[in-house]
Amino acid sequence: MAMAKITIKLEDNKERVLQTDDFNEEQNGIFAEAGIAERELNRYKYLVAIFNDRRDFLLGKLLESVDKEDDGTKET
Repeated sequence: MAMAKITIKLEDNKERVLQTDDFNEEQNGIFAEAGIAERELNRYKYLVAIFNDRRDFLLGKLLESVDKEDDGTKET
């Protein structure tokens, strides 16, 4: 049976390959928590992108409304 491997990228752009089958109980817990943190980070990035898009959309609508109001004021 093939052992599960993971590649960890270090801050100095080096990579380290680990065999997950060799992890002890504490290491398995750390690895599981790192996975949870990664999923939460991806969720956060997704939410930030959604809120940035929503903000930009709303500011665009605000500008349209102000411009429309200004155009109506100039006509009278």
